[in-house]
Amino acid sequence: MHRFLSKTLAAGLLMVSGQALSAPPPVYRQEVVVAGSPFQGVHGLALDGKGHLLASNLLGQSVHSIDLASGAVSTLVGPPLGGADDVTLGPDGSVYWTGFFSGRLMRRTPDGKTHVLAKDLPGLNSLAFRRDGRLYVTQLGRGEDALSEVDPSGRKPPRRILSGLGLLNGFEFGTDDKLYGPLLMTGRIVRVDVDTGSVETVAQGFELPVAVNFDSRRENLYVVDTMRGELVRVRVATGDKEVVAKLPTGLDNLTVGPDDQVYVSNMVDNDIRVVNPADGAIRPLVEARLSVPSGLAVAPDDPDESLYVADVYALRRVGGRDGKISQTTRVLSSRMTFPMHVSLGAKHVVLSSAYLGQVQVRDRTSGEELRTISNTNGVQGALELPDGTLLVAEATTGKLVRVDAAEPAGTTVLTEGLEGPVGLVADTEAEEPGVYVTEVRSGRVTRVRLSDGARRTVAKGLKAPEGIARHPDGGLIVAEVGRKRLVRIDPATGRSTVIASGLRIGLPESEGLPSGYLPTGVAVGASGTIYLSSDVESALYRFVPEAGKAQP
Repeated sequence: MHRFLSKTLAAGLLMVSGQALSAPPPVYRQEVVVAGSPFQGVHGLALDGKGHLLASNLLGQSVHSIDLASGAVSTLVGPPLGGADDVTLGPDGSVYWTGFFSGRLMRRTPDGKTHVLAKDLPGLNSLAFRRDGRLYVTQLGRGEDALSEVDPSGRKPPRRILSGLGLLNGFEFGTDDKLYGPLLMTGRIVRVDVDTGSVETVAQGFELPVAVNFDSRRENLYVVDTMRGELVRVRVATGDKEVVAKLPTGLDNLTVGPDDQVYVSNMVDNDIRVVNPADGAIRPLVEARLSVPSGLAVAPDDPDESLYVADVYALRRVGGRDGKISQTTRVLSSRMTFPMHVSLGAKHVVLSSAYLGQVQVRDRTSGEELRTISNTNGVQGALELPDGTLLVAEATTGKLVRVDAAEPAGTTVLTEGLEGPVGLVADTEAEEPGVYVTEVRSGRVTRVRLSDGARRTVAKGLKAPEGIARHPDGGLIVAEVGRKRLVRIDPATGRSTVIASGLRIGLPESEGLPSGYLPTGVAVGASGTIYLSSDVESALYRFVPEAGKAQP
């Protein structure tokens, strides 16, 4: 009897995906799971000498000002112009910053006007002024490894000085007018004569040094080693090293005040801490719980509705009911990719990242990395099919591709002609198994049949749909980012119902980034509770169905 009832219930659930959903959707109550942050991963730092710390926010496309007395954060330059990897102040008080994705060098003059000084510099990363007012920048990543001089006024084109240094990151000039900085690839701190191009080693033996700054006497360099989570003091004259403080891994940059207090940013924890090098004491200046929450997944059989959150700089497990973060796997200190989407298979977690151009399969129990597949075609959503193959959305090519379960990982095109595919959710239990895809540029939700790649438009007229998930009743829950709302779509009729509107989702598109680059994630628990990530607020929300209440 029980077995019969179970089979009947299962059959009913399978049938619902092919039928119109007759019952009206419930009314939902919006609640905060994890409160937000002013940053989406904090990077370069600079003191303005007026009681404020400037902080660059690459993925949030902003430059911020932080009151050192209160820790209050304000936005100096907002998206999309403020996409800064590093930030510094010029001799006249202008603020300069580098656009890693846009390839633009930007300047905000004291009168509040913003200017583009240079462009077409992919991977633009660190910058610093020499005492004579000359400005230098590095490019690293995106196929570049170079040091160049740029005109602070923007009148002259950039002049490349050196290439192939080994990824020169956060640097500063000494009193000898030579550049001091870390080489990521070799674990060294070097001294560069920008006039002759000569390079000397100052200190070595670091795991992954990412930035340096001088102390107030200009005799010592403070170095952050992101892999070890260490703040290290280096005696420039001898190269001797001393660990000043142990911090969490994921450190990105630093700056040193006239009182020798060291301000350190951490992109994984999305925070800024202040270290007193005299005793190693650490205090928070700006705190956060999430960094860049994007893709979401929840196991359908999990009664606690524990969420997997692709937080770009970390993969986190978050309690859907209590918001507690129970597990964090950090980038750089592990072999994990920079996760932007996440999906769950029976035994595996699948991560995908357009940031690094990778799809990664990890063991759900141990967290062990099992496979990493390169994909530089703007990879978005990825999921594992029951036979172990992967299905991957390529935003750049408009294709859905299958990746073989066995190595070497061969690929075949399931379908093409999609317009900015972003989110994927499987419909493999149907009579004709398929997958639903959100197309961010066309505004469609499309069903693709797995047997032959045949496509059917489920819904159209949406504006920038990104995250998608299936409700237990068979409905599709979609983050319609362009209209700042969450909608429920009947997969049989295409009829949509608004669940919530006026949401804080959808950072503006930025030059150098594909549409839907930072996806707004959606997941649905077995209880019918809907979970949503906010890229604008770096927050996590849930929408709880109100018992006995239905929409008209």
